[in-house]
Amino acid sequence: MNDSLHAELDALKAENARLRQDQMTSQQLRTRDRAELEELVAERTRELSDSNARLREEITERELAEEKARNHQEKLAHVARLNMVGEMTSGLAHEINQPLAAIATYTQGALLRLRKGEDPERVASILEQVIVQAQRAANIVQHLRNFVIKGKPHREPTDIALVVRRAVSLVRNELMKHAIELDIAPHAPLPMIEADAIQIEQVILNLLRNAVEAMTEVSPGRRRLKIAAKAADDNGVTIAISDTGPGITDSAIGKLSSPFFSTKPEGMGLGLAISRTIIEDHGGRLEHEPNPEGGVTFRFSLPARGRRSGLD
Repeated sequence: MNDSLHAELDALKAENARLRQDQMTSQQLRTRDRAELEELVAERTRELSDSNARLREEITERELAEEKARNHQEKLAHVARLNMVGEMTSGLAHEINQPLAAIATYTQGALLRLRKGEDPERVASILEQVIVQAQRAANIVQHLRNFVIKGKPHREPTDIALVVRRAVSLVRNELMKHAIELDIAPHAPLPMIEADAIQIEQVILNLLRNAVEAMTEVSPGRRRLKIAAKAADDNGVTIAISDTGPGITDSAIGKLSSPFFSTKPEGMGLGLAISRTIIEDHGGRLEHEPNPEGGVTFRFSLPARGRRSGLD
């Protein structure tokens, strides 16, 4: 009996020792597994950190490249505007000379009436016209200054109808010089657009001047420039400028928007390329198509915003 108890006691001791050994082994395994897991997490964290650093570096490089491209585009657009205004010098001089000539005429008339002792009220009405013409001249000069000055693009709610009218005012003398009939199609009120007004005016002015130059190749009686504006189906704005010139040759169609390609002997080849970039940068599209009766229509669309305007 004594021997049996001793045997059971020895067996219990052995089982207890085995359990303690198993417990120690289990703890060691958990400790090792935890260490391996921590090392794996640390390694993965380092990899993610390195990946994030590379991603930030790539994003920074991409942003710098995009900023460089934008600055380059802005410089090209500025050069194109300066070149455009330079080519229009005689017409712009005439545009400015008109209010100055009117001022001279009004002031001479006022001076004559003063010397004759006429009613001061009549003289005052003449002087009011002098003020109107002086403001007109100042507005023209300020408009030209804003157009050619080099500055950062600035987008704001813009009256596209007003932008069109300003562009037309800069080419009106060229239209008269070349006996071109101007037809501004009536339309419903237009949505305001979120845009840089100077850049959009540059696009419209470039298209208008291209149309004018194209129509010098046809007889005066056939020269007609049409401008149409409408609200697009997606609540945007579409502007179409059509001419009755000779149109675009098949060989030139695919190259029209290529930088430095020009159908003019002395052209820079930047106008349409810059215009397309400006329109696309505004979220729009610039397209062209031949007219059934001859000539070509250039059409661009822009996203809209808020209030409405009119060309009239």
